[in-house]
Amino acid sequence: MEERLQQVVEQAGPEISSVGSYIFNGSGKRVRPTLFLLAAYDSNARLVHYVDAAVALELIHTASLLHDDVIDQAPTRRNKDTVHARWGNKVSILTGDYLLSEAFKILVGYQEWPLMDVIVNMVKSMTEGEIEQTFATADSSELEERYFNWIGKKSASFFAGCCRVGKMLGGGDSKEQNHWEEFGYNLGMTFQLIDDLLDYTGKGEKTGKPIYGDLHNRVITLPLIRSMKHASENKGTFPKQLHHEGSSSHFSEMVQAVLESDGPEYTYKKAQEYINLAEKAVDQMVTLNPKVKAALKDLSAEVLNRKQ
Repeated sequence: MEERLQQVVEQAGPEISSVGSYIFNGSGKRVRPTLFLLAAYDSNARLVHYVDAAVALELIHTASLLHDDVIDQAPTRRNKDTVHARWGNKVSILTGDYLLSEAFKILVGYQEWPLMDVIVNMVKSMTEGEIEQTFATADSSELEERYFNWIGKKSASFFAGCCRVGKMLGGGDSKEQNHWEEFGYNLGMTFQLIDDLLDYTGKGEKTGKPIYGDLHNRVITLPLIRSMKHASENKGTFPKQLHHEGSSSHFSEMVQAVLESDGPEYTYKKAQEYINLAEKAVDQMVTLNPKVKAALKDLSAEVLNRKQ
């Protein structure tokens, strides 16, 4: 899959090729195509036919990161300059658009319209989740419930879609596809919860991007939501500068408020609950190849306990 990914980039024009090579020479986790290939795996069949689809899924993910980095004005990702920081916003957006179009070109080649239906709805869901979270404010009602809805759309839906289409192309029936989709959804929820947790408790050299990025960009995540609830219950006043430009001291106050609350611990607890649901879905896959089952259990543990 890595070789094919490089080929897709190299076949583009020299400008896109240089940017693409810079992107894919990084240390991407490749979790989404891995899930897809595990779902498609059959000990009696070769996976070569599905490599291009795995590549397409990674292209969609990368396109979303290129766009996100412009929106967030993130200076680094995977321990190096982001594309927009190196080449500018225009190049980052257009490269993302190119990768997205190339992904759909690859997927259309399979001529599997149920596959396209899942992928299109997945991309739509990702966009909806991002927009809904962007419009949220600190005084929005039912913030925690809405937060889980956001990450379900923008993150978990992608994991779920990769699992479903993998089992779909691999010949699984609807029941098997549902089990895989359930596993992917809960793994994706865990992944995003840990991602949001690491934004407060991680180390930049390990995560590959600056910490407190969500807070800098006024993005409301569970550690912050929980800390605001904690402050309210204790009749404290949470800094009102969340949606306003404030001094560095105000920002430090907000960071400290989150770290001193039970927000980080609560977020990890919720991640554990979702990983338990993911593992339960795996246990329901009674005909699953033992090697694949072991790989899914290992992957679940890695996602829950990751530091980057």
